[in-house]
Amino acid sequence: MHVRALAQRQTTGAVAVALALATQTAILAPLVNDDALLPVALGYLLIALVASAVWGWAIGLLAAVAGNLLFNFFFVPPLHTLTVSEPETFIGLVLFLAVASVGALLLSLLRRQVLLAEAARAESEILLSLSNEAARGVSPRDSMTRLCEAITRALHGSGCSILRQSPAWSVVASSGGQEAVSREEQSLAARALESQAVVTFPSRVPGRGRSATRNGHTRRTYVPFAPSAPEPGVLRLSGDLKPPPGVSLDRLLAAFATEASIVLHQARLHEEALRIETLERANQFKSTLLASISHDLRSPLTAIRASAESLRDDTVAWTEQDRESFLATIESQGARLAATVDNLLEMSRLEGGAVRPTIELIPVAQLYDEVALGAAPALNGRSLDARAPDGLAFRGDWRLTLQAVANLVENAARYSTPGAPIHLTAERSGTRVLLTVADEGPGISPTDLPHVFEKFYRGGAGADVRGSGLGLAIVKAVAELCGGGVAVRSSPQGTSFTLTLPIAASST
Repeated sequence: MHVRALAQRQTTGAVAVALALATQTAILAPLVNDDALLPVALGYLLIALVASAVWGWAIGLLAAVAGNLLFNFFFVPPLHTLTVSEPETFIGLVLFLAVASVGALLLSLLRRQVLLAEAARAESEILLSLSNEAARGVSPRDSMTRLCEAITRALHGSGCSILRQSPAWSVVASSGGQEAVSREEQSLAARALESQAVVTFPSRVPGRGRSATRNGHTRRTYVPFAPSAPEPGVLRLSGDLKPPPGVSLDRLLAAFATEASIVLHQARLHEEALRIETLERANQFKSTLLASISHDLRSPLTAIRASAESLRDDTVAWTEQDRESFLATIESQGARLAATVDNLLEMSRLEGGAVRPTIELIPVAQLYDEVALGAAPALNGRSLDARAPDGLAFRGDWRLTLQAVANLVENAARYSTPGAPIHLTAERSGTRVLLTVADEGPGISPTDLPHVFEKFYRGGAGADVRGSGLGLAIVKAVAELCGGGVAVRSSPQGTSFTLTLPIAASST
């Protein structure tokens, strides 16, 4: 392709030079006499220099020789012959040819340097844009996708993919869809990687336009990663590749493959770091779980076991009141154990992404009525003051938000002053609805306040209070899952927790 374009360019230059020389000769030959030969010679010299600057030294030299011959034949006496009668004239023709040839050579070299500089600048801009695109990615996979898109634009192709061999070939990123790697392409990619050479072949994917071969299939180019690359892989390019003028396609492909191998390696390191972090978090969670709730699991089990053994002891004449007390203990401790297990399972589901909220319009007044009914046992006769403006509604998941508000009410009942009322209020703030649960109690210490939403954290004030320490962590997870958040304010007069959730359209 490059040789054909060069030949066409040289042919165009030769034709243009011939026309220019013929035109000047035809116009000036009948008009110029022996006393005005200098302008004619300069005209031929100008044509030679322009030809060299535009089409290169070969065309410039051709123009210089042709101009010298035309000047001698049509303007130097004796006319219409190549014979030179005077030595001075011969020397002038030789000097003309020398000046024209040297000038053509110098202009050609200057033009070549300019083209090389432009090609180097274009290549640098392409590589810089690739690095910028990769750096702008919000994740390693996004960086690889951006890199593929930048390569496609730089080469005017129809697609780009990064293939990884681990051990089977797979597409890890693409500028288009995640197109699978056929057996034929696996063989071609393996051949490119083994031979460390670019492999171009028409694949069996139907194509259209200039990127299609005569058989109607898209042309594919497989560029191997260097042997020193940390990840074995291949860059798969689709369509006819057209680098900027003067830029070496092979050098660009090698640079693209190097950049792709670096980004792929960074992605693998990121995946490895995430896996290690997940394992560490799992180990930490397991250790924290065992350290934090072992007492909450053992205590009810011990109480249940002791009550059951007492009931089965025939050596003691238990009264009916004693038996009712044992049964009540078994029932209450069983409920406590079930609540602890439920909280653990719910927290695990929320953290694992297994919970998918069903977002719907929820009237605040209806939600508060349901909370009041469900929280009655935890309140133990305490007053619950629930107030909400008429018509105020928010968008969220009914079950999850009901659980979150109930957890806040139970938390207030557990940690506030016994017998003091608990207040449920709601208000609108811009595009948000604020659900607030407030109590009257000693408040939370400044040391504990930043940690109240952490898993298994109960603080110094809750050392003698039963619970898994997961209630507020579940509230925070639920609020974020529904597109909101939760905040806490505390003072010696009491504590208030506020859920912030998106307002419903009907409330705006």
